[in-house]
Amino acid sequence: MKCRLTLTVMAICTLAAPAQSSKDALAGPAQAATVSLPDFDVARLTLRATGDLGLGHGEGSVGVTQMELRSLLARPIPLANDWLVVPLAEFTLTHLNLNDCPVGYPLHDDDLYSVGLSAFAVHLSQGSPWLYGGWARAELASDFDRLTSDALTFDFAAVAGYRYSEHLMVGFGAAVLNLNGDVSCYPAAGFDWIVNDAVRIGLYGPSFVASYAYSQDWLLSLRARAGGGVWNISDAAGNSQAADLTTYQLGVFADRRLTGKLWLSAGVGATVGNKLEITTPHGDTLFEREPDAGLFGQIGLRLKTW
Repeated sequence: MKCRLTLTVMAICTLAAPAQSSKDALAGPAQAATVSLPDFDVARLTLRATGDLGLGHGEGSVGVTQMELRSLLARPIPLANDWLVVPLAEFTLTHLNLNDCPVGYPLHDDDLYSVGLSAFAVHLSQGSPWLYGGWARAELASDFDRLTSDALTFDFAAVAGYRYSEHLMVGFGAAVLNLNGDVSCYPAAGFDWIVNDAVRIGLYGPSFVASYAYSQDWLLSLRARAGGGVWNISDAAGNSQAADLTTYQLGVFADRRLTGKLWLSAGVGATVGNKLEITTPHGDTLFEREPDAGLFGQIGLRLKTW
């Protein structure tokens, strides 16, 4: 599963959050921007690193370091007929560090970049438990050594949510990724359950969060999320290829309020289900490895609301 699906499922998070407090969401766009999901932020800066993951076959190991910057570009923009539009920008720098790999190995130490612009469109109706919307994104992902049109991809998702009560919201939808290349389609489903004033549990597609608010300034959580990325690269002959890294990260996190709406977040855990592929632009596999499980650490700043 490509990690881009995680951002697709953020659409369900965005829909679920205002639905949990529909009176606030329908009161105006400023209120709809102040969501409180444990894994949702209006802006985020994250640094994440894994230990060396063995590639098997006596081929050495790979370490992955990522810096991720993501932010909403504006408060939700109200449109006609109860629609809100939320623009989002993201930048990710991923460094692959390969150790003890044989001569002629198809991968090498590399910096991989991703720049994305996306927008959510959300429909909320006064008095209705249903809400629905869509998400679209354009992403440029490459090592920028030889930039080609294959580095630009377009994704789309449609989602719907139903509020069973003030404490339980369910969502479902589907995503179509890489519309202009090797097209992939994925279903997505999730829920957001406020158990009590301190405990909240949510499943947002491939991402799971169980959080406990120890106090107003401390938040402890268990999280599982898809990670990795897909980038356009070129081989030695200049042929366009795609490097596809898939991981699944399971970790324990602690968030501490620094001041007002700004939080410091740190976590450690295991990365499992790892897969590293090189494919043609049409999806034919040229190289595939399943790196060993390993450890990861993460630290970041999170702006929860405007």
